[in-house]
Amino acid sequence: MLKTLFHLSVFVINASFLCYDQMYLELPMPHKSMENLPFKSRSMFLTIWCLVLQTIYHLVSFLNDIAGSNARAPKKPPVIRKIKDTLFSVAFTAAIYVSLAFWGIYAVDRDLIFPDSIAKIYTPLFNHIMHTTVSVFILIELLTSHINYPSRKVGLSALFSFKLLYLMWFFIIYVKTGAWPYPIFDKLNWPARFGFIAVSLYIAFIFYVIGEKINKVVSHSKVTYTNGTTKSKSKKS
Repeated sequence: MLKTLFHLSVFVINASFLCYDQMYLELPMPHKSMENLPFKSRSMFLTIWCLVLQTIYHLVSFLNDIAGSNARAPKKPPVIRKIKDTLFSVAFTAAIYVSLAFWGIYAVDRDLIFPDSIAKIYTPLFNHIMHTTVSVFILIELLTSHINYPSRKVGLSALFSFKLLYLMWFFIIYVKTGAWPYPIFDKLNWPARFGFIAVSLYIAFIFYVIGEKINKVVSHSKVTYTNGTTKSKSKKS
């Protein structure tokens, strides 16, 4: 029951913010031609792609709580459980990357990632929903749920498909508007831009592997409660 309430609560929090953002908030764009981009121009931000992904993940998790299986290793996992586990491998990596990249750049020079024109619209609460709680919630999920990571081939294919789709859209926006979605790219030359992207993709790969490893350790050390007693799932090496 608590797991179901958790998934539903996170879905409601994220979905409510996205709806409020689309209905009431107006962001100044760095270029006028960006004002007509999809999703009220928010589609140019990786942060929003990540938040939408987290929202979908927790909705799927809620549906899995109701109609799927949360068993540690079901012999015949329902389709929705397979979708949930694959989505997690991408959602975890995206959330950790967005939080660390945003707050890392923010600490160096806030104007490169969160200029005053945007900070005036997105209050600290909204900022943390987009850049902090995504990681907090997905870490809670990692530590409290049984996640069966897909094969690395499937998981990394899903992750890099997500990343490459965003990068394609990122460059399409630049070609169409002549402006970069993030101010930091204005400060870099072309070799530095491609270097930044390459390093970002490598870091995403590292985060994926870290999530996979942590999940393996956590899943082997979880304790289940049976008739008031505890039975360890740990395996002796």
